[in-house]
Amino acid sequence: MTKVKGISEGQIWGLSVLFLSVFLIASDFTAFSPALPAIAKDFSVRISFVHWVVNAYALAYGVTIVTSGRLADIYGRETVFLIGVGIFSCSSLLGGFASEVGVLLIARVLMGLGGALAWSAMLGMAYTLLPSDRAGFVGGFVLAALGVSTACGPVIGGVLSDFLSWRWILFVNIPIAIFVVVFYVLKYPSERFEKKDERIDYLGVLTLSISLFLFLLALDLMTQTGNSRLLVFCLLAISLLAAITFTFVEARMADDALIPASLVKNRVFMASGVSVFFVAIAFFATLVYIPLLFISVHHYSAFQAGLALLPAMVSSGIFAFVSGAIHEQFGPKLLLCSGALAMSLGLFMLSVHGNHIVYLVFVPGMLLIGIGLGIFSPAAVTAAITSVEASKSSLSGAVVYMFRFLGGAVGLGINSAILASAPDIATGVNRALLVDGFIVFIGFLIALFFFQEPRRK
Repeated sequence: MTKVKGISEGQIWGLSVLFLSVFLIASDFTAFSPALPAIAKDFSVRISFVHWVVNAYALAYGVTIVTSGRLADIYGRETVFLIGVGIFSCSSLLGGFASEVGVLLIARVLMGLGGALAWSAMLGMAYTLLPSDRAGFVGGFVLAALGVSTACGPVIGGVLSDFLSWRWILFVNIPIAIFVVVFYVLKYPSERFEKKDERIDYLGVLTLSISLFLFLLALDLMTQTGNSRLLVFCLLAISLLAAITFTFVEARMADDALIPASLVKNRVFMASGVSVFFVAIAFFATLVYIPLLFISVHHYSAFQAGLALLPAMVSSGIFAFVSGAIHEQFGPKLLLCSGALAMSLGLFMLSVHGNHIVYLVFVPGMLLIGIGLGIFSPAAVTAAITSVEASKSSLSGAVVYMFRFLGGAVGLGINSAILASAPDIATGVNRALLVDGFIVFIGFLIALFFFQEPRRK
């Protein structure tokens, strides 16, 4: 079999399948950012409500990513991967043909579930495709694929939304998914499956989902006029009750919980995860509300708004690689602190712009956000994973992704409430970005005061 730099032909095919899979899941998420105004117009819904198109996906993904990893251990990565891709593509078709916004939101929830199943299996597949001494290459490959996908997503979404329809952002997933499945079946190297004895924390998933959904729904209703105060109060009360129940469930499940007890007691891991939660708020807000500002206030097309995100996306990808070299020399704490601080400063810079500012004025702030995210994210994930036993590295990585997506979901709910209560879109976005700047600064303080350099046990 032909070898290329120590990698066999079968492994090259395997990496190609994984790249397509990452592109399918990751690009779809960012592709919706410039298309949200068009979706709001098509379904005649409030612009502050349409964030649920992104949030439904993020919430479903976040609460199921850890469980998906355990399902892959029980039933096999190949089975879970193919099921995940199947759910993702079928629900994309459902969302593309949706005639009601409710159907679209159901489709996005299912896509989040399918994406979590495919992604959790895919990470395990990636690290078993090559020998253990090539783990660094595999990690870099996955991050590169993720960076390329998230950078291309807004541009692809803008092109499809402008020249065809936002629905094609969903329809285009179908042929990509077909390619993934065909190449996987025909070309992906077979792997030995060893079933693990795992317990699934279904009650934890249910209580966390209920708590977060009701909290976000209450935030959405809080900004509406009418007699909704009692309903909001009831939703918040039930959300709090579900959150309390979730903590009791987690304590009972111990190391089979969504956030295992051993990770909760790990100070390095928890500092990394909680800081990721706060920083994710800014990333999701930038992804959704900067394009909204460009389209609704500055009258960009969806394609132009997608291109406008490139400084943040490209700089994030470039500095993710730079982060690795700095990590080896100085450790993760410097990267976590400097990355979060840079993002916070970038958000403050963007929050002061008025209605009639040229695009170039936005670029420095967006570059700072992208640079900060690129420096912060790899360091946070690496610190979290290396702070636990090697046997728990996959689990810890999944929990970090859960923190990231749940932080983004909560952040979008908070930002939407700020936007809905503002007199106009420009003022609302500026206020939201200002609040996000302070929230990310909390992430900086957590990294500064609570993070200690990790040691592999």
